[in-house]
Amino acid sequence: MDFVRDELEKVVRNLQDIEENYTAELKSCPSGSLLCNQNKGIPRFYHSFNDEEGRWRRIYLCAGNPMIEILARKEYLRLSLPNIRKNIELLKQMLTRYYSLDPADIIAASKRAYRLLEENSFFSNKHENALWETVENLEMLTDDLIRYRCEEHEEWAERDYPRNPYPFKSLHLTDFGLRVRSRGEIVIAEVAHSLGIPFRYDQLITMEDGSSISPDFSFEDKYNEEFYIEYCGMMDDSGYVRNHLIKRSRYERNGINEWNNIRYIYSKDDSLNAVEIKHILLDWVVPRL
Repeated sequence: MDFVRDELEKVVRNLQDIEENYTAELKSCPSGSLLCNQNKGIPRFYHSFNDEEGRWRRIYLCAGNPMIEILARKEYLRLSLPNIRKNIELLKQMLTRYYSLDPADIIAASKRAYRLLEENSFFSNKHENALWETVENLEMLTDDLIRYRCEEHEEWAERDYPRNPYPFKSLHLTDFGLRVRSRGEIVIAEVAHSLGIPFRYDQLITMEDGSSISPDFSFEDKYNEEFYIEYCGMMDDSGYVRNHLIKRSRYERNGINEWNNIRYIYSKDDSLNAVEIKHILLDWVVPRL
């Protein structure tokens, strides 16, 4: 097992997940861009776009119009994606030129006389032995760390909390008896439960402007602050996408921003890969606990 290579490959997978999510989100954004004119030093924003007949149009956006933040988000995604893709390619090239530190690979490159020896013959230094034993037991150590961190948040997760009053339209039930609203949320809940990560489902929270909203999954960090995962499972439905962008703009106006205290998971046809969800929970949720 080569710990350094594994970490580099994990970074590549994470960047690929981000690229996929950003690409899907960018495709769902409205056409056009943001323009700004100043009148006596006061900025006036406009939505610039071509209509269905190809004619250029410009619509004034008053202060607080959610379209301003939607177009700002679109520009952020547009500028981020080339950098993400370049970094993915750079890391892939690095991996192709990376020299393995896995003891098995190093021993395999030795002459036949050495390959006939027991593996322990190559490790006379006790510190080196301890290093590779630690690397081999990394998954076990990670599991212990997760359990330790999660125990501190179990009481928070088990306390009563206000829930989204919106009625359930269908029956989606996890193996451990939690009712959720979609098949994709079953996957997220099942993986979080298998890792022992405490969470609240469909919690109703009050935001800075006094309005209420219900993130799909709420977690508590090491500072007893909440952070969230929002699952967006119908990004192939234009009406669903519009509603999502409005909800997202509400989050952002109230200081709940992606990669800070909320993570969006995008999907089509309400389908998710449990392995990818495990990576997200291990890489984004667990370190905050």
